[in-house]
Amino acid sequence: MDVRRLHYFIVTAEERSISRAAERLHITQPPLTRHIQSLEEELGVLLFNRLSWGVELTQAGAALLKHAHNIRAHIDLATEQVRRVAAGQVGRIDVGVFGSAMISIVPRVLRAFSSTHPDVKIVLHNMPKERQINALHQGRILAVFDRYLPEFPNVCSEIVSREAVWVAIHRDNPLAGLSRISLDDLRSEPLIDEQDPSVSIACRELFRRYDFEPLVAQRSADLVAAAIMVSGGFGTTLLPESVRHLQFPNVVFRPLAAEIECTIDCHFAYRRDEESPLLAELLECVRACSHSVRAGG
Repeated sequence: MDVRRLHYFIVTAEERSISRAAERLHITQPPLTRHIQSLEEELGVLLFNRLSWGVELTQAGAALLKHAHNIRAHIDLATEQVRRVAAGQVGRIDVGVFGSAMISIVPRVLRAFSSTHPDVKIVLHNMPKERQINALHQGRILAVFDRYLPEFPNVCSEIVSREAVWVAIHRDNPLAGLSRISLDDLRSEPLIDEQDPSVSIACRELFRRYDFEPLVAQRSADLVAAAIMVSGGFGTTLLPESVRHLQFPNVVFRPLAAEIECTIDCHFAYRRDEESPLLAELLECVRACSHSVRAGG
């Protein structure tokens, strides 16, 4: 019992006429009659009584009609589901994230994506950069958000946002009274160095460019740990601007002097040969949010 013959049967039952059904189906009467007869032969039952004014369902035909409507509904549902999957509207996205990247634009991107793709499940995997890239190459995650991403084979990377570096200072520190911080202000200031490569690389480049020798007093594992150490009075540190939106007791944030340019990028990375429609949809959302951020939206 193929789908086309089942459709022909439903239309004939609804029209109660071979001629009207053939007109509705845009075919001639003889092939429609043959399809109905073939279906009856396959089932071994009479589906229609042929009358002078048209046709009417037999009891067997009426029973088949109920099932036929259900079958067609399931086929329509399956067709729509397949099309939505192909269009990136249904499924699951596994995304790699790490640390402070989740403070900046990443939640905004994922919220925007979820609002337009409510049937796509987003699963976050918090892991260091090396594990992220391995998982990406192995296909265990579809994409990665991270602040510092060097070039990797078969991986495309796009900048999602660019943040200024700010200075985190203890409230009792005299520097907290300044509206902006210059490197001269930091020359004798004990600094907390972070192992987070996104900050350490940006700061090293900043210090090299201005021939500045930092006085490193402490080292922290990540950005949040560095801010906590500032809260405890163990020194001052440089952090991405988005970190200032977190609440740390006794910590104030100040921008660097206007003439000092120091930024940290957040990247979105994915496999170069990835053909998933879900990735295409997410990438479109990433680019839209990134454009909105650059435009000040």
